[in-house]
Amino acid sequence: MLPCQEDATLLRLETRVSECMPTGDGQYSVVLETTPFYPEGGGQPADHGTIGPARVLDVQHHDGTVIHTVDAPVSGAVVAMVDGDRRLDHMQQHTAQHLLTACLQDGFGAATVGFHLGESTTTIDLDRELTPAAVVAAVDQANALIREARPVRTEVVSLKSYATRDVRSRGLPAGFTGDVRLVGIEGVDLNTCGGTHVPTTAALQVITVIKTERYKSGLRLHFLAGERARRAHVAATAREHALSAALTAGTEEHVAAVEKLLEQVKAGAKARRGLLQELAGFLGASLAGSTEAAVHLHRPEAEPAMLKAIADAALEIRPDLLILLTGGDADGAGVFLVAGPVEHVSRVGPAIAAALHGRGGGRSGRYQGKAQALREVAAAVALLQA
Repeated sequence: MLPCQEDATLLRLETRVSECMPTGDGQYSVVLETTPFYPEGGGQPADHGTIGPARVLDVQHHDGTVIHTVDAPVSGAVVAMVDGDRRLDHMQQHTAQHLLTACLQDGFGAATVGFHLGESTTTIDLDRELTPAAVVAAVDQANALIREARPVRTEVVSLKSYATRDVRSRGLPAGFTGDVRLVGIEGVDLNTCGGTHVPTTAALQVITVIKTERYKSGLRLHFLAGERARRAHVAATAREHALSAALTAGTEEHVAAVEKLLEQVKAGAKARRGLLQELAGFLGASLAGSTEAAVHLHRPEAEPAMLKAIADAALEIRPDLLILLTGGDADGAGVFLVAGPVEHVSRVGPAIAAALHGRGGGRSGRYQGKAQALREVAAAVALLQA
C-alpha cells in the first residue's frame, strides 16, 4: 500500500528523487523513493502539492510505479508536500459516496454503477430511477449516520478472506492477484477501495444532493459533502441576500416576486412589439412619401421583423420604391434588408451585402441578412442609388 492509503492524514514526507525526466513540454516526470501523494484512480483525482520547489500537477500509477508530473526539475533530498485542502476535499467526497451508496442500496434497492469525483460536484450513477422523496429519504439517512460519527476504517485482506466477507463491490479486475484493500463504515458499509477517506462520518459534516437527472436506464445524482456543501451554503445565502435587496422581498417571497416580474416582462415585450409594429407603419409611410427613387433608413432598435414591416408598409404605397433598411450598431454589426422591385433587388442585394461585409439571401423582391460593418453604409447607399 501507498503511505497515503495507510494514513490519509499524511501530508508531508522527506524523501529522495529516484528519477527526474523531462517530458518535452516544459514539465518533468518524477519518481520518488516513497511518496505521500495519491495517484489518480478508482474515480478519485490525483493529489496536488509540491516536491521541493516544483509544483505537482498530476500523479499517475504505472506498472507499480507512481509518476509525478511537475513543472520544474528536482533532484536529491526533497520535502514532498500534499495540498491539504484538496486531499481533505477528496476524502470527504469519496467517503460521502460510500455512505450515500449504502443508504441508496440498502434503503431503496438502487445500486451504484458509476461514480465521478469532479472539480465542483460528485456524481453517483444508479441502476434504477428513484422518486424525489426516496432520494431525500436516503440523504436524510446518510446525514443521520454522519451525526453518529461512525468510524471509517481500512484493512487489507487476502483474496481468500475477501471471498468470505460481505463486501459491497462491483467486482475485482479480471486476473487480479494479491491482497485486497477494504474500506468500512462501521455498521453501514464494507467496500473494496484504494482511495483516501475521513476517519469518521462526522468529518463529512453534511451531504446534500443538488441535482438529479435521468441517465441511461437509471438516475444520476449530483451531490456536495463537507467543505463543498458549506461553501455552497455560504454562496447561496449571499445570493438570497442580494435577491432580497434587488426584489425588495423576503426570502420566502422570492418565487412570487420573480413570477410577477416575468409576467411584467412578457406584457412589456408584447406591448413593445405592438408599438414597434405601429412605428413601422408610420416609418414605411414616411419613406413612401419621399421624392427619391431609392431610400435608406437606419433604426438602431430594429430587428429583421421590424425591417420587414417597414418595407411592407412603404411598398404597399409605392411598389416602385427601392429601399435599404438597416438595424443595429451604426458603427458595428447589425441586420439589413433590401426591398423593392424584383429586378432591382436581385441586382443590388448581393453587392450591398458585400459592401456591409455581410451575407444574405432572399427572393421575390426581398434580400436580407446580417452585416458586420454598418459603418460602410454610405457605400451601400451609393450602390442602391446607382
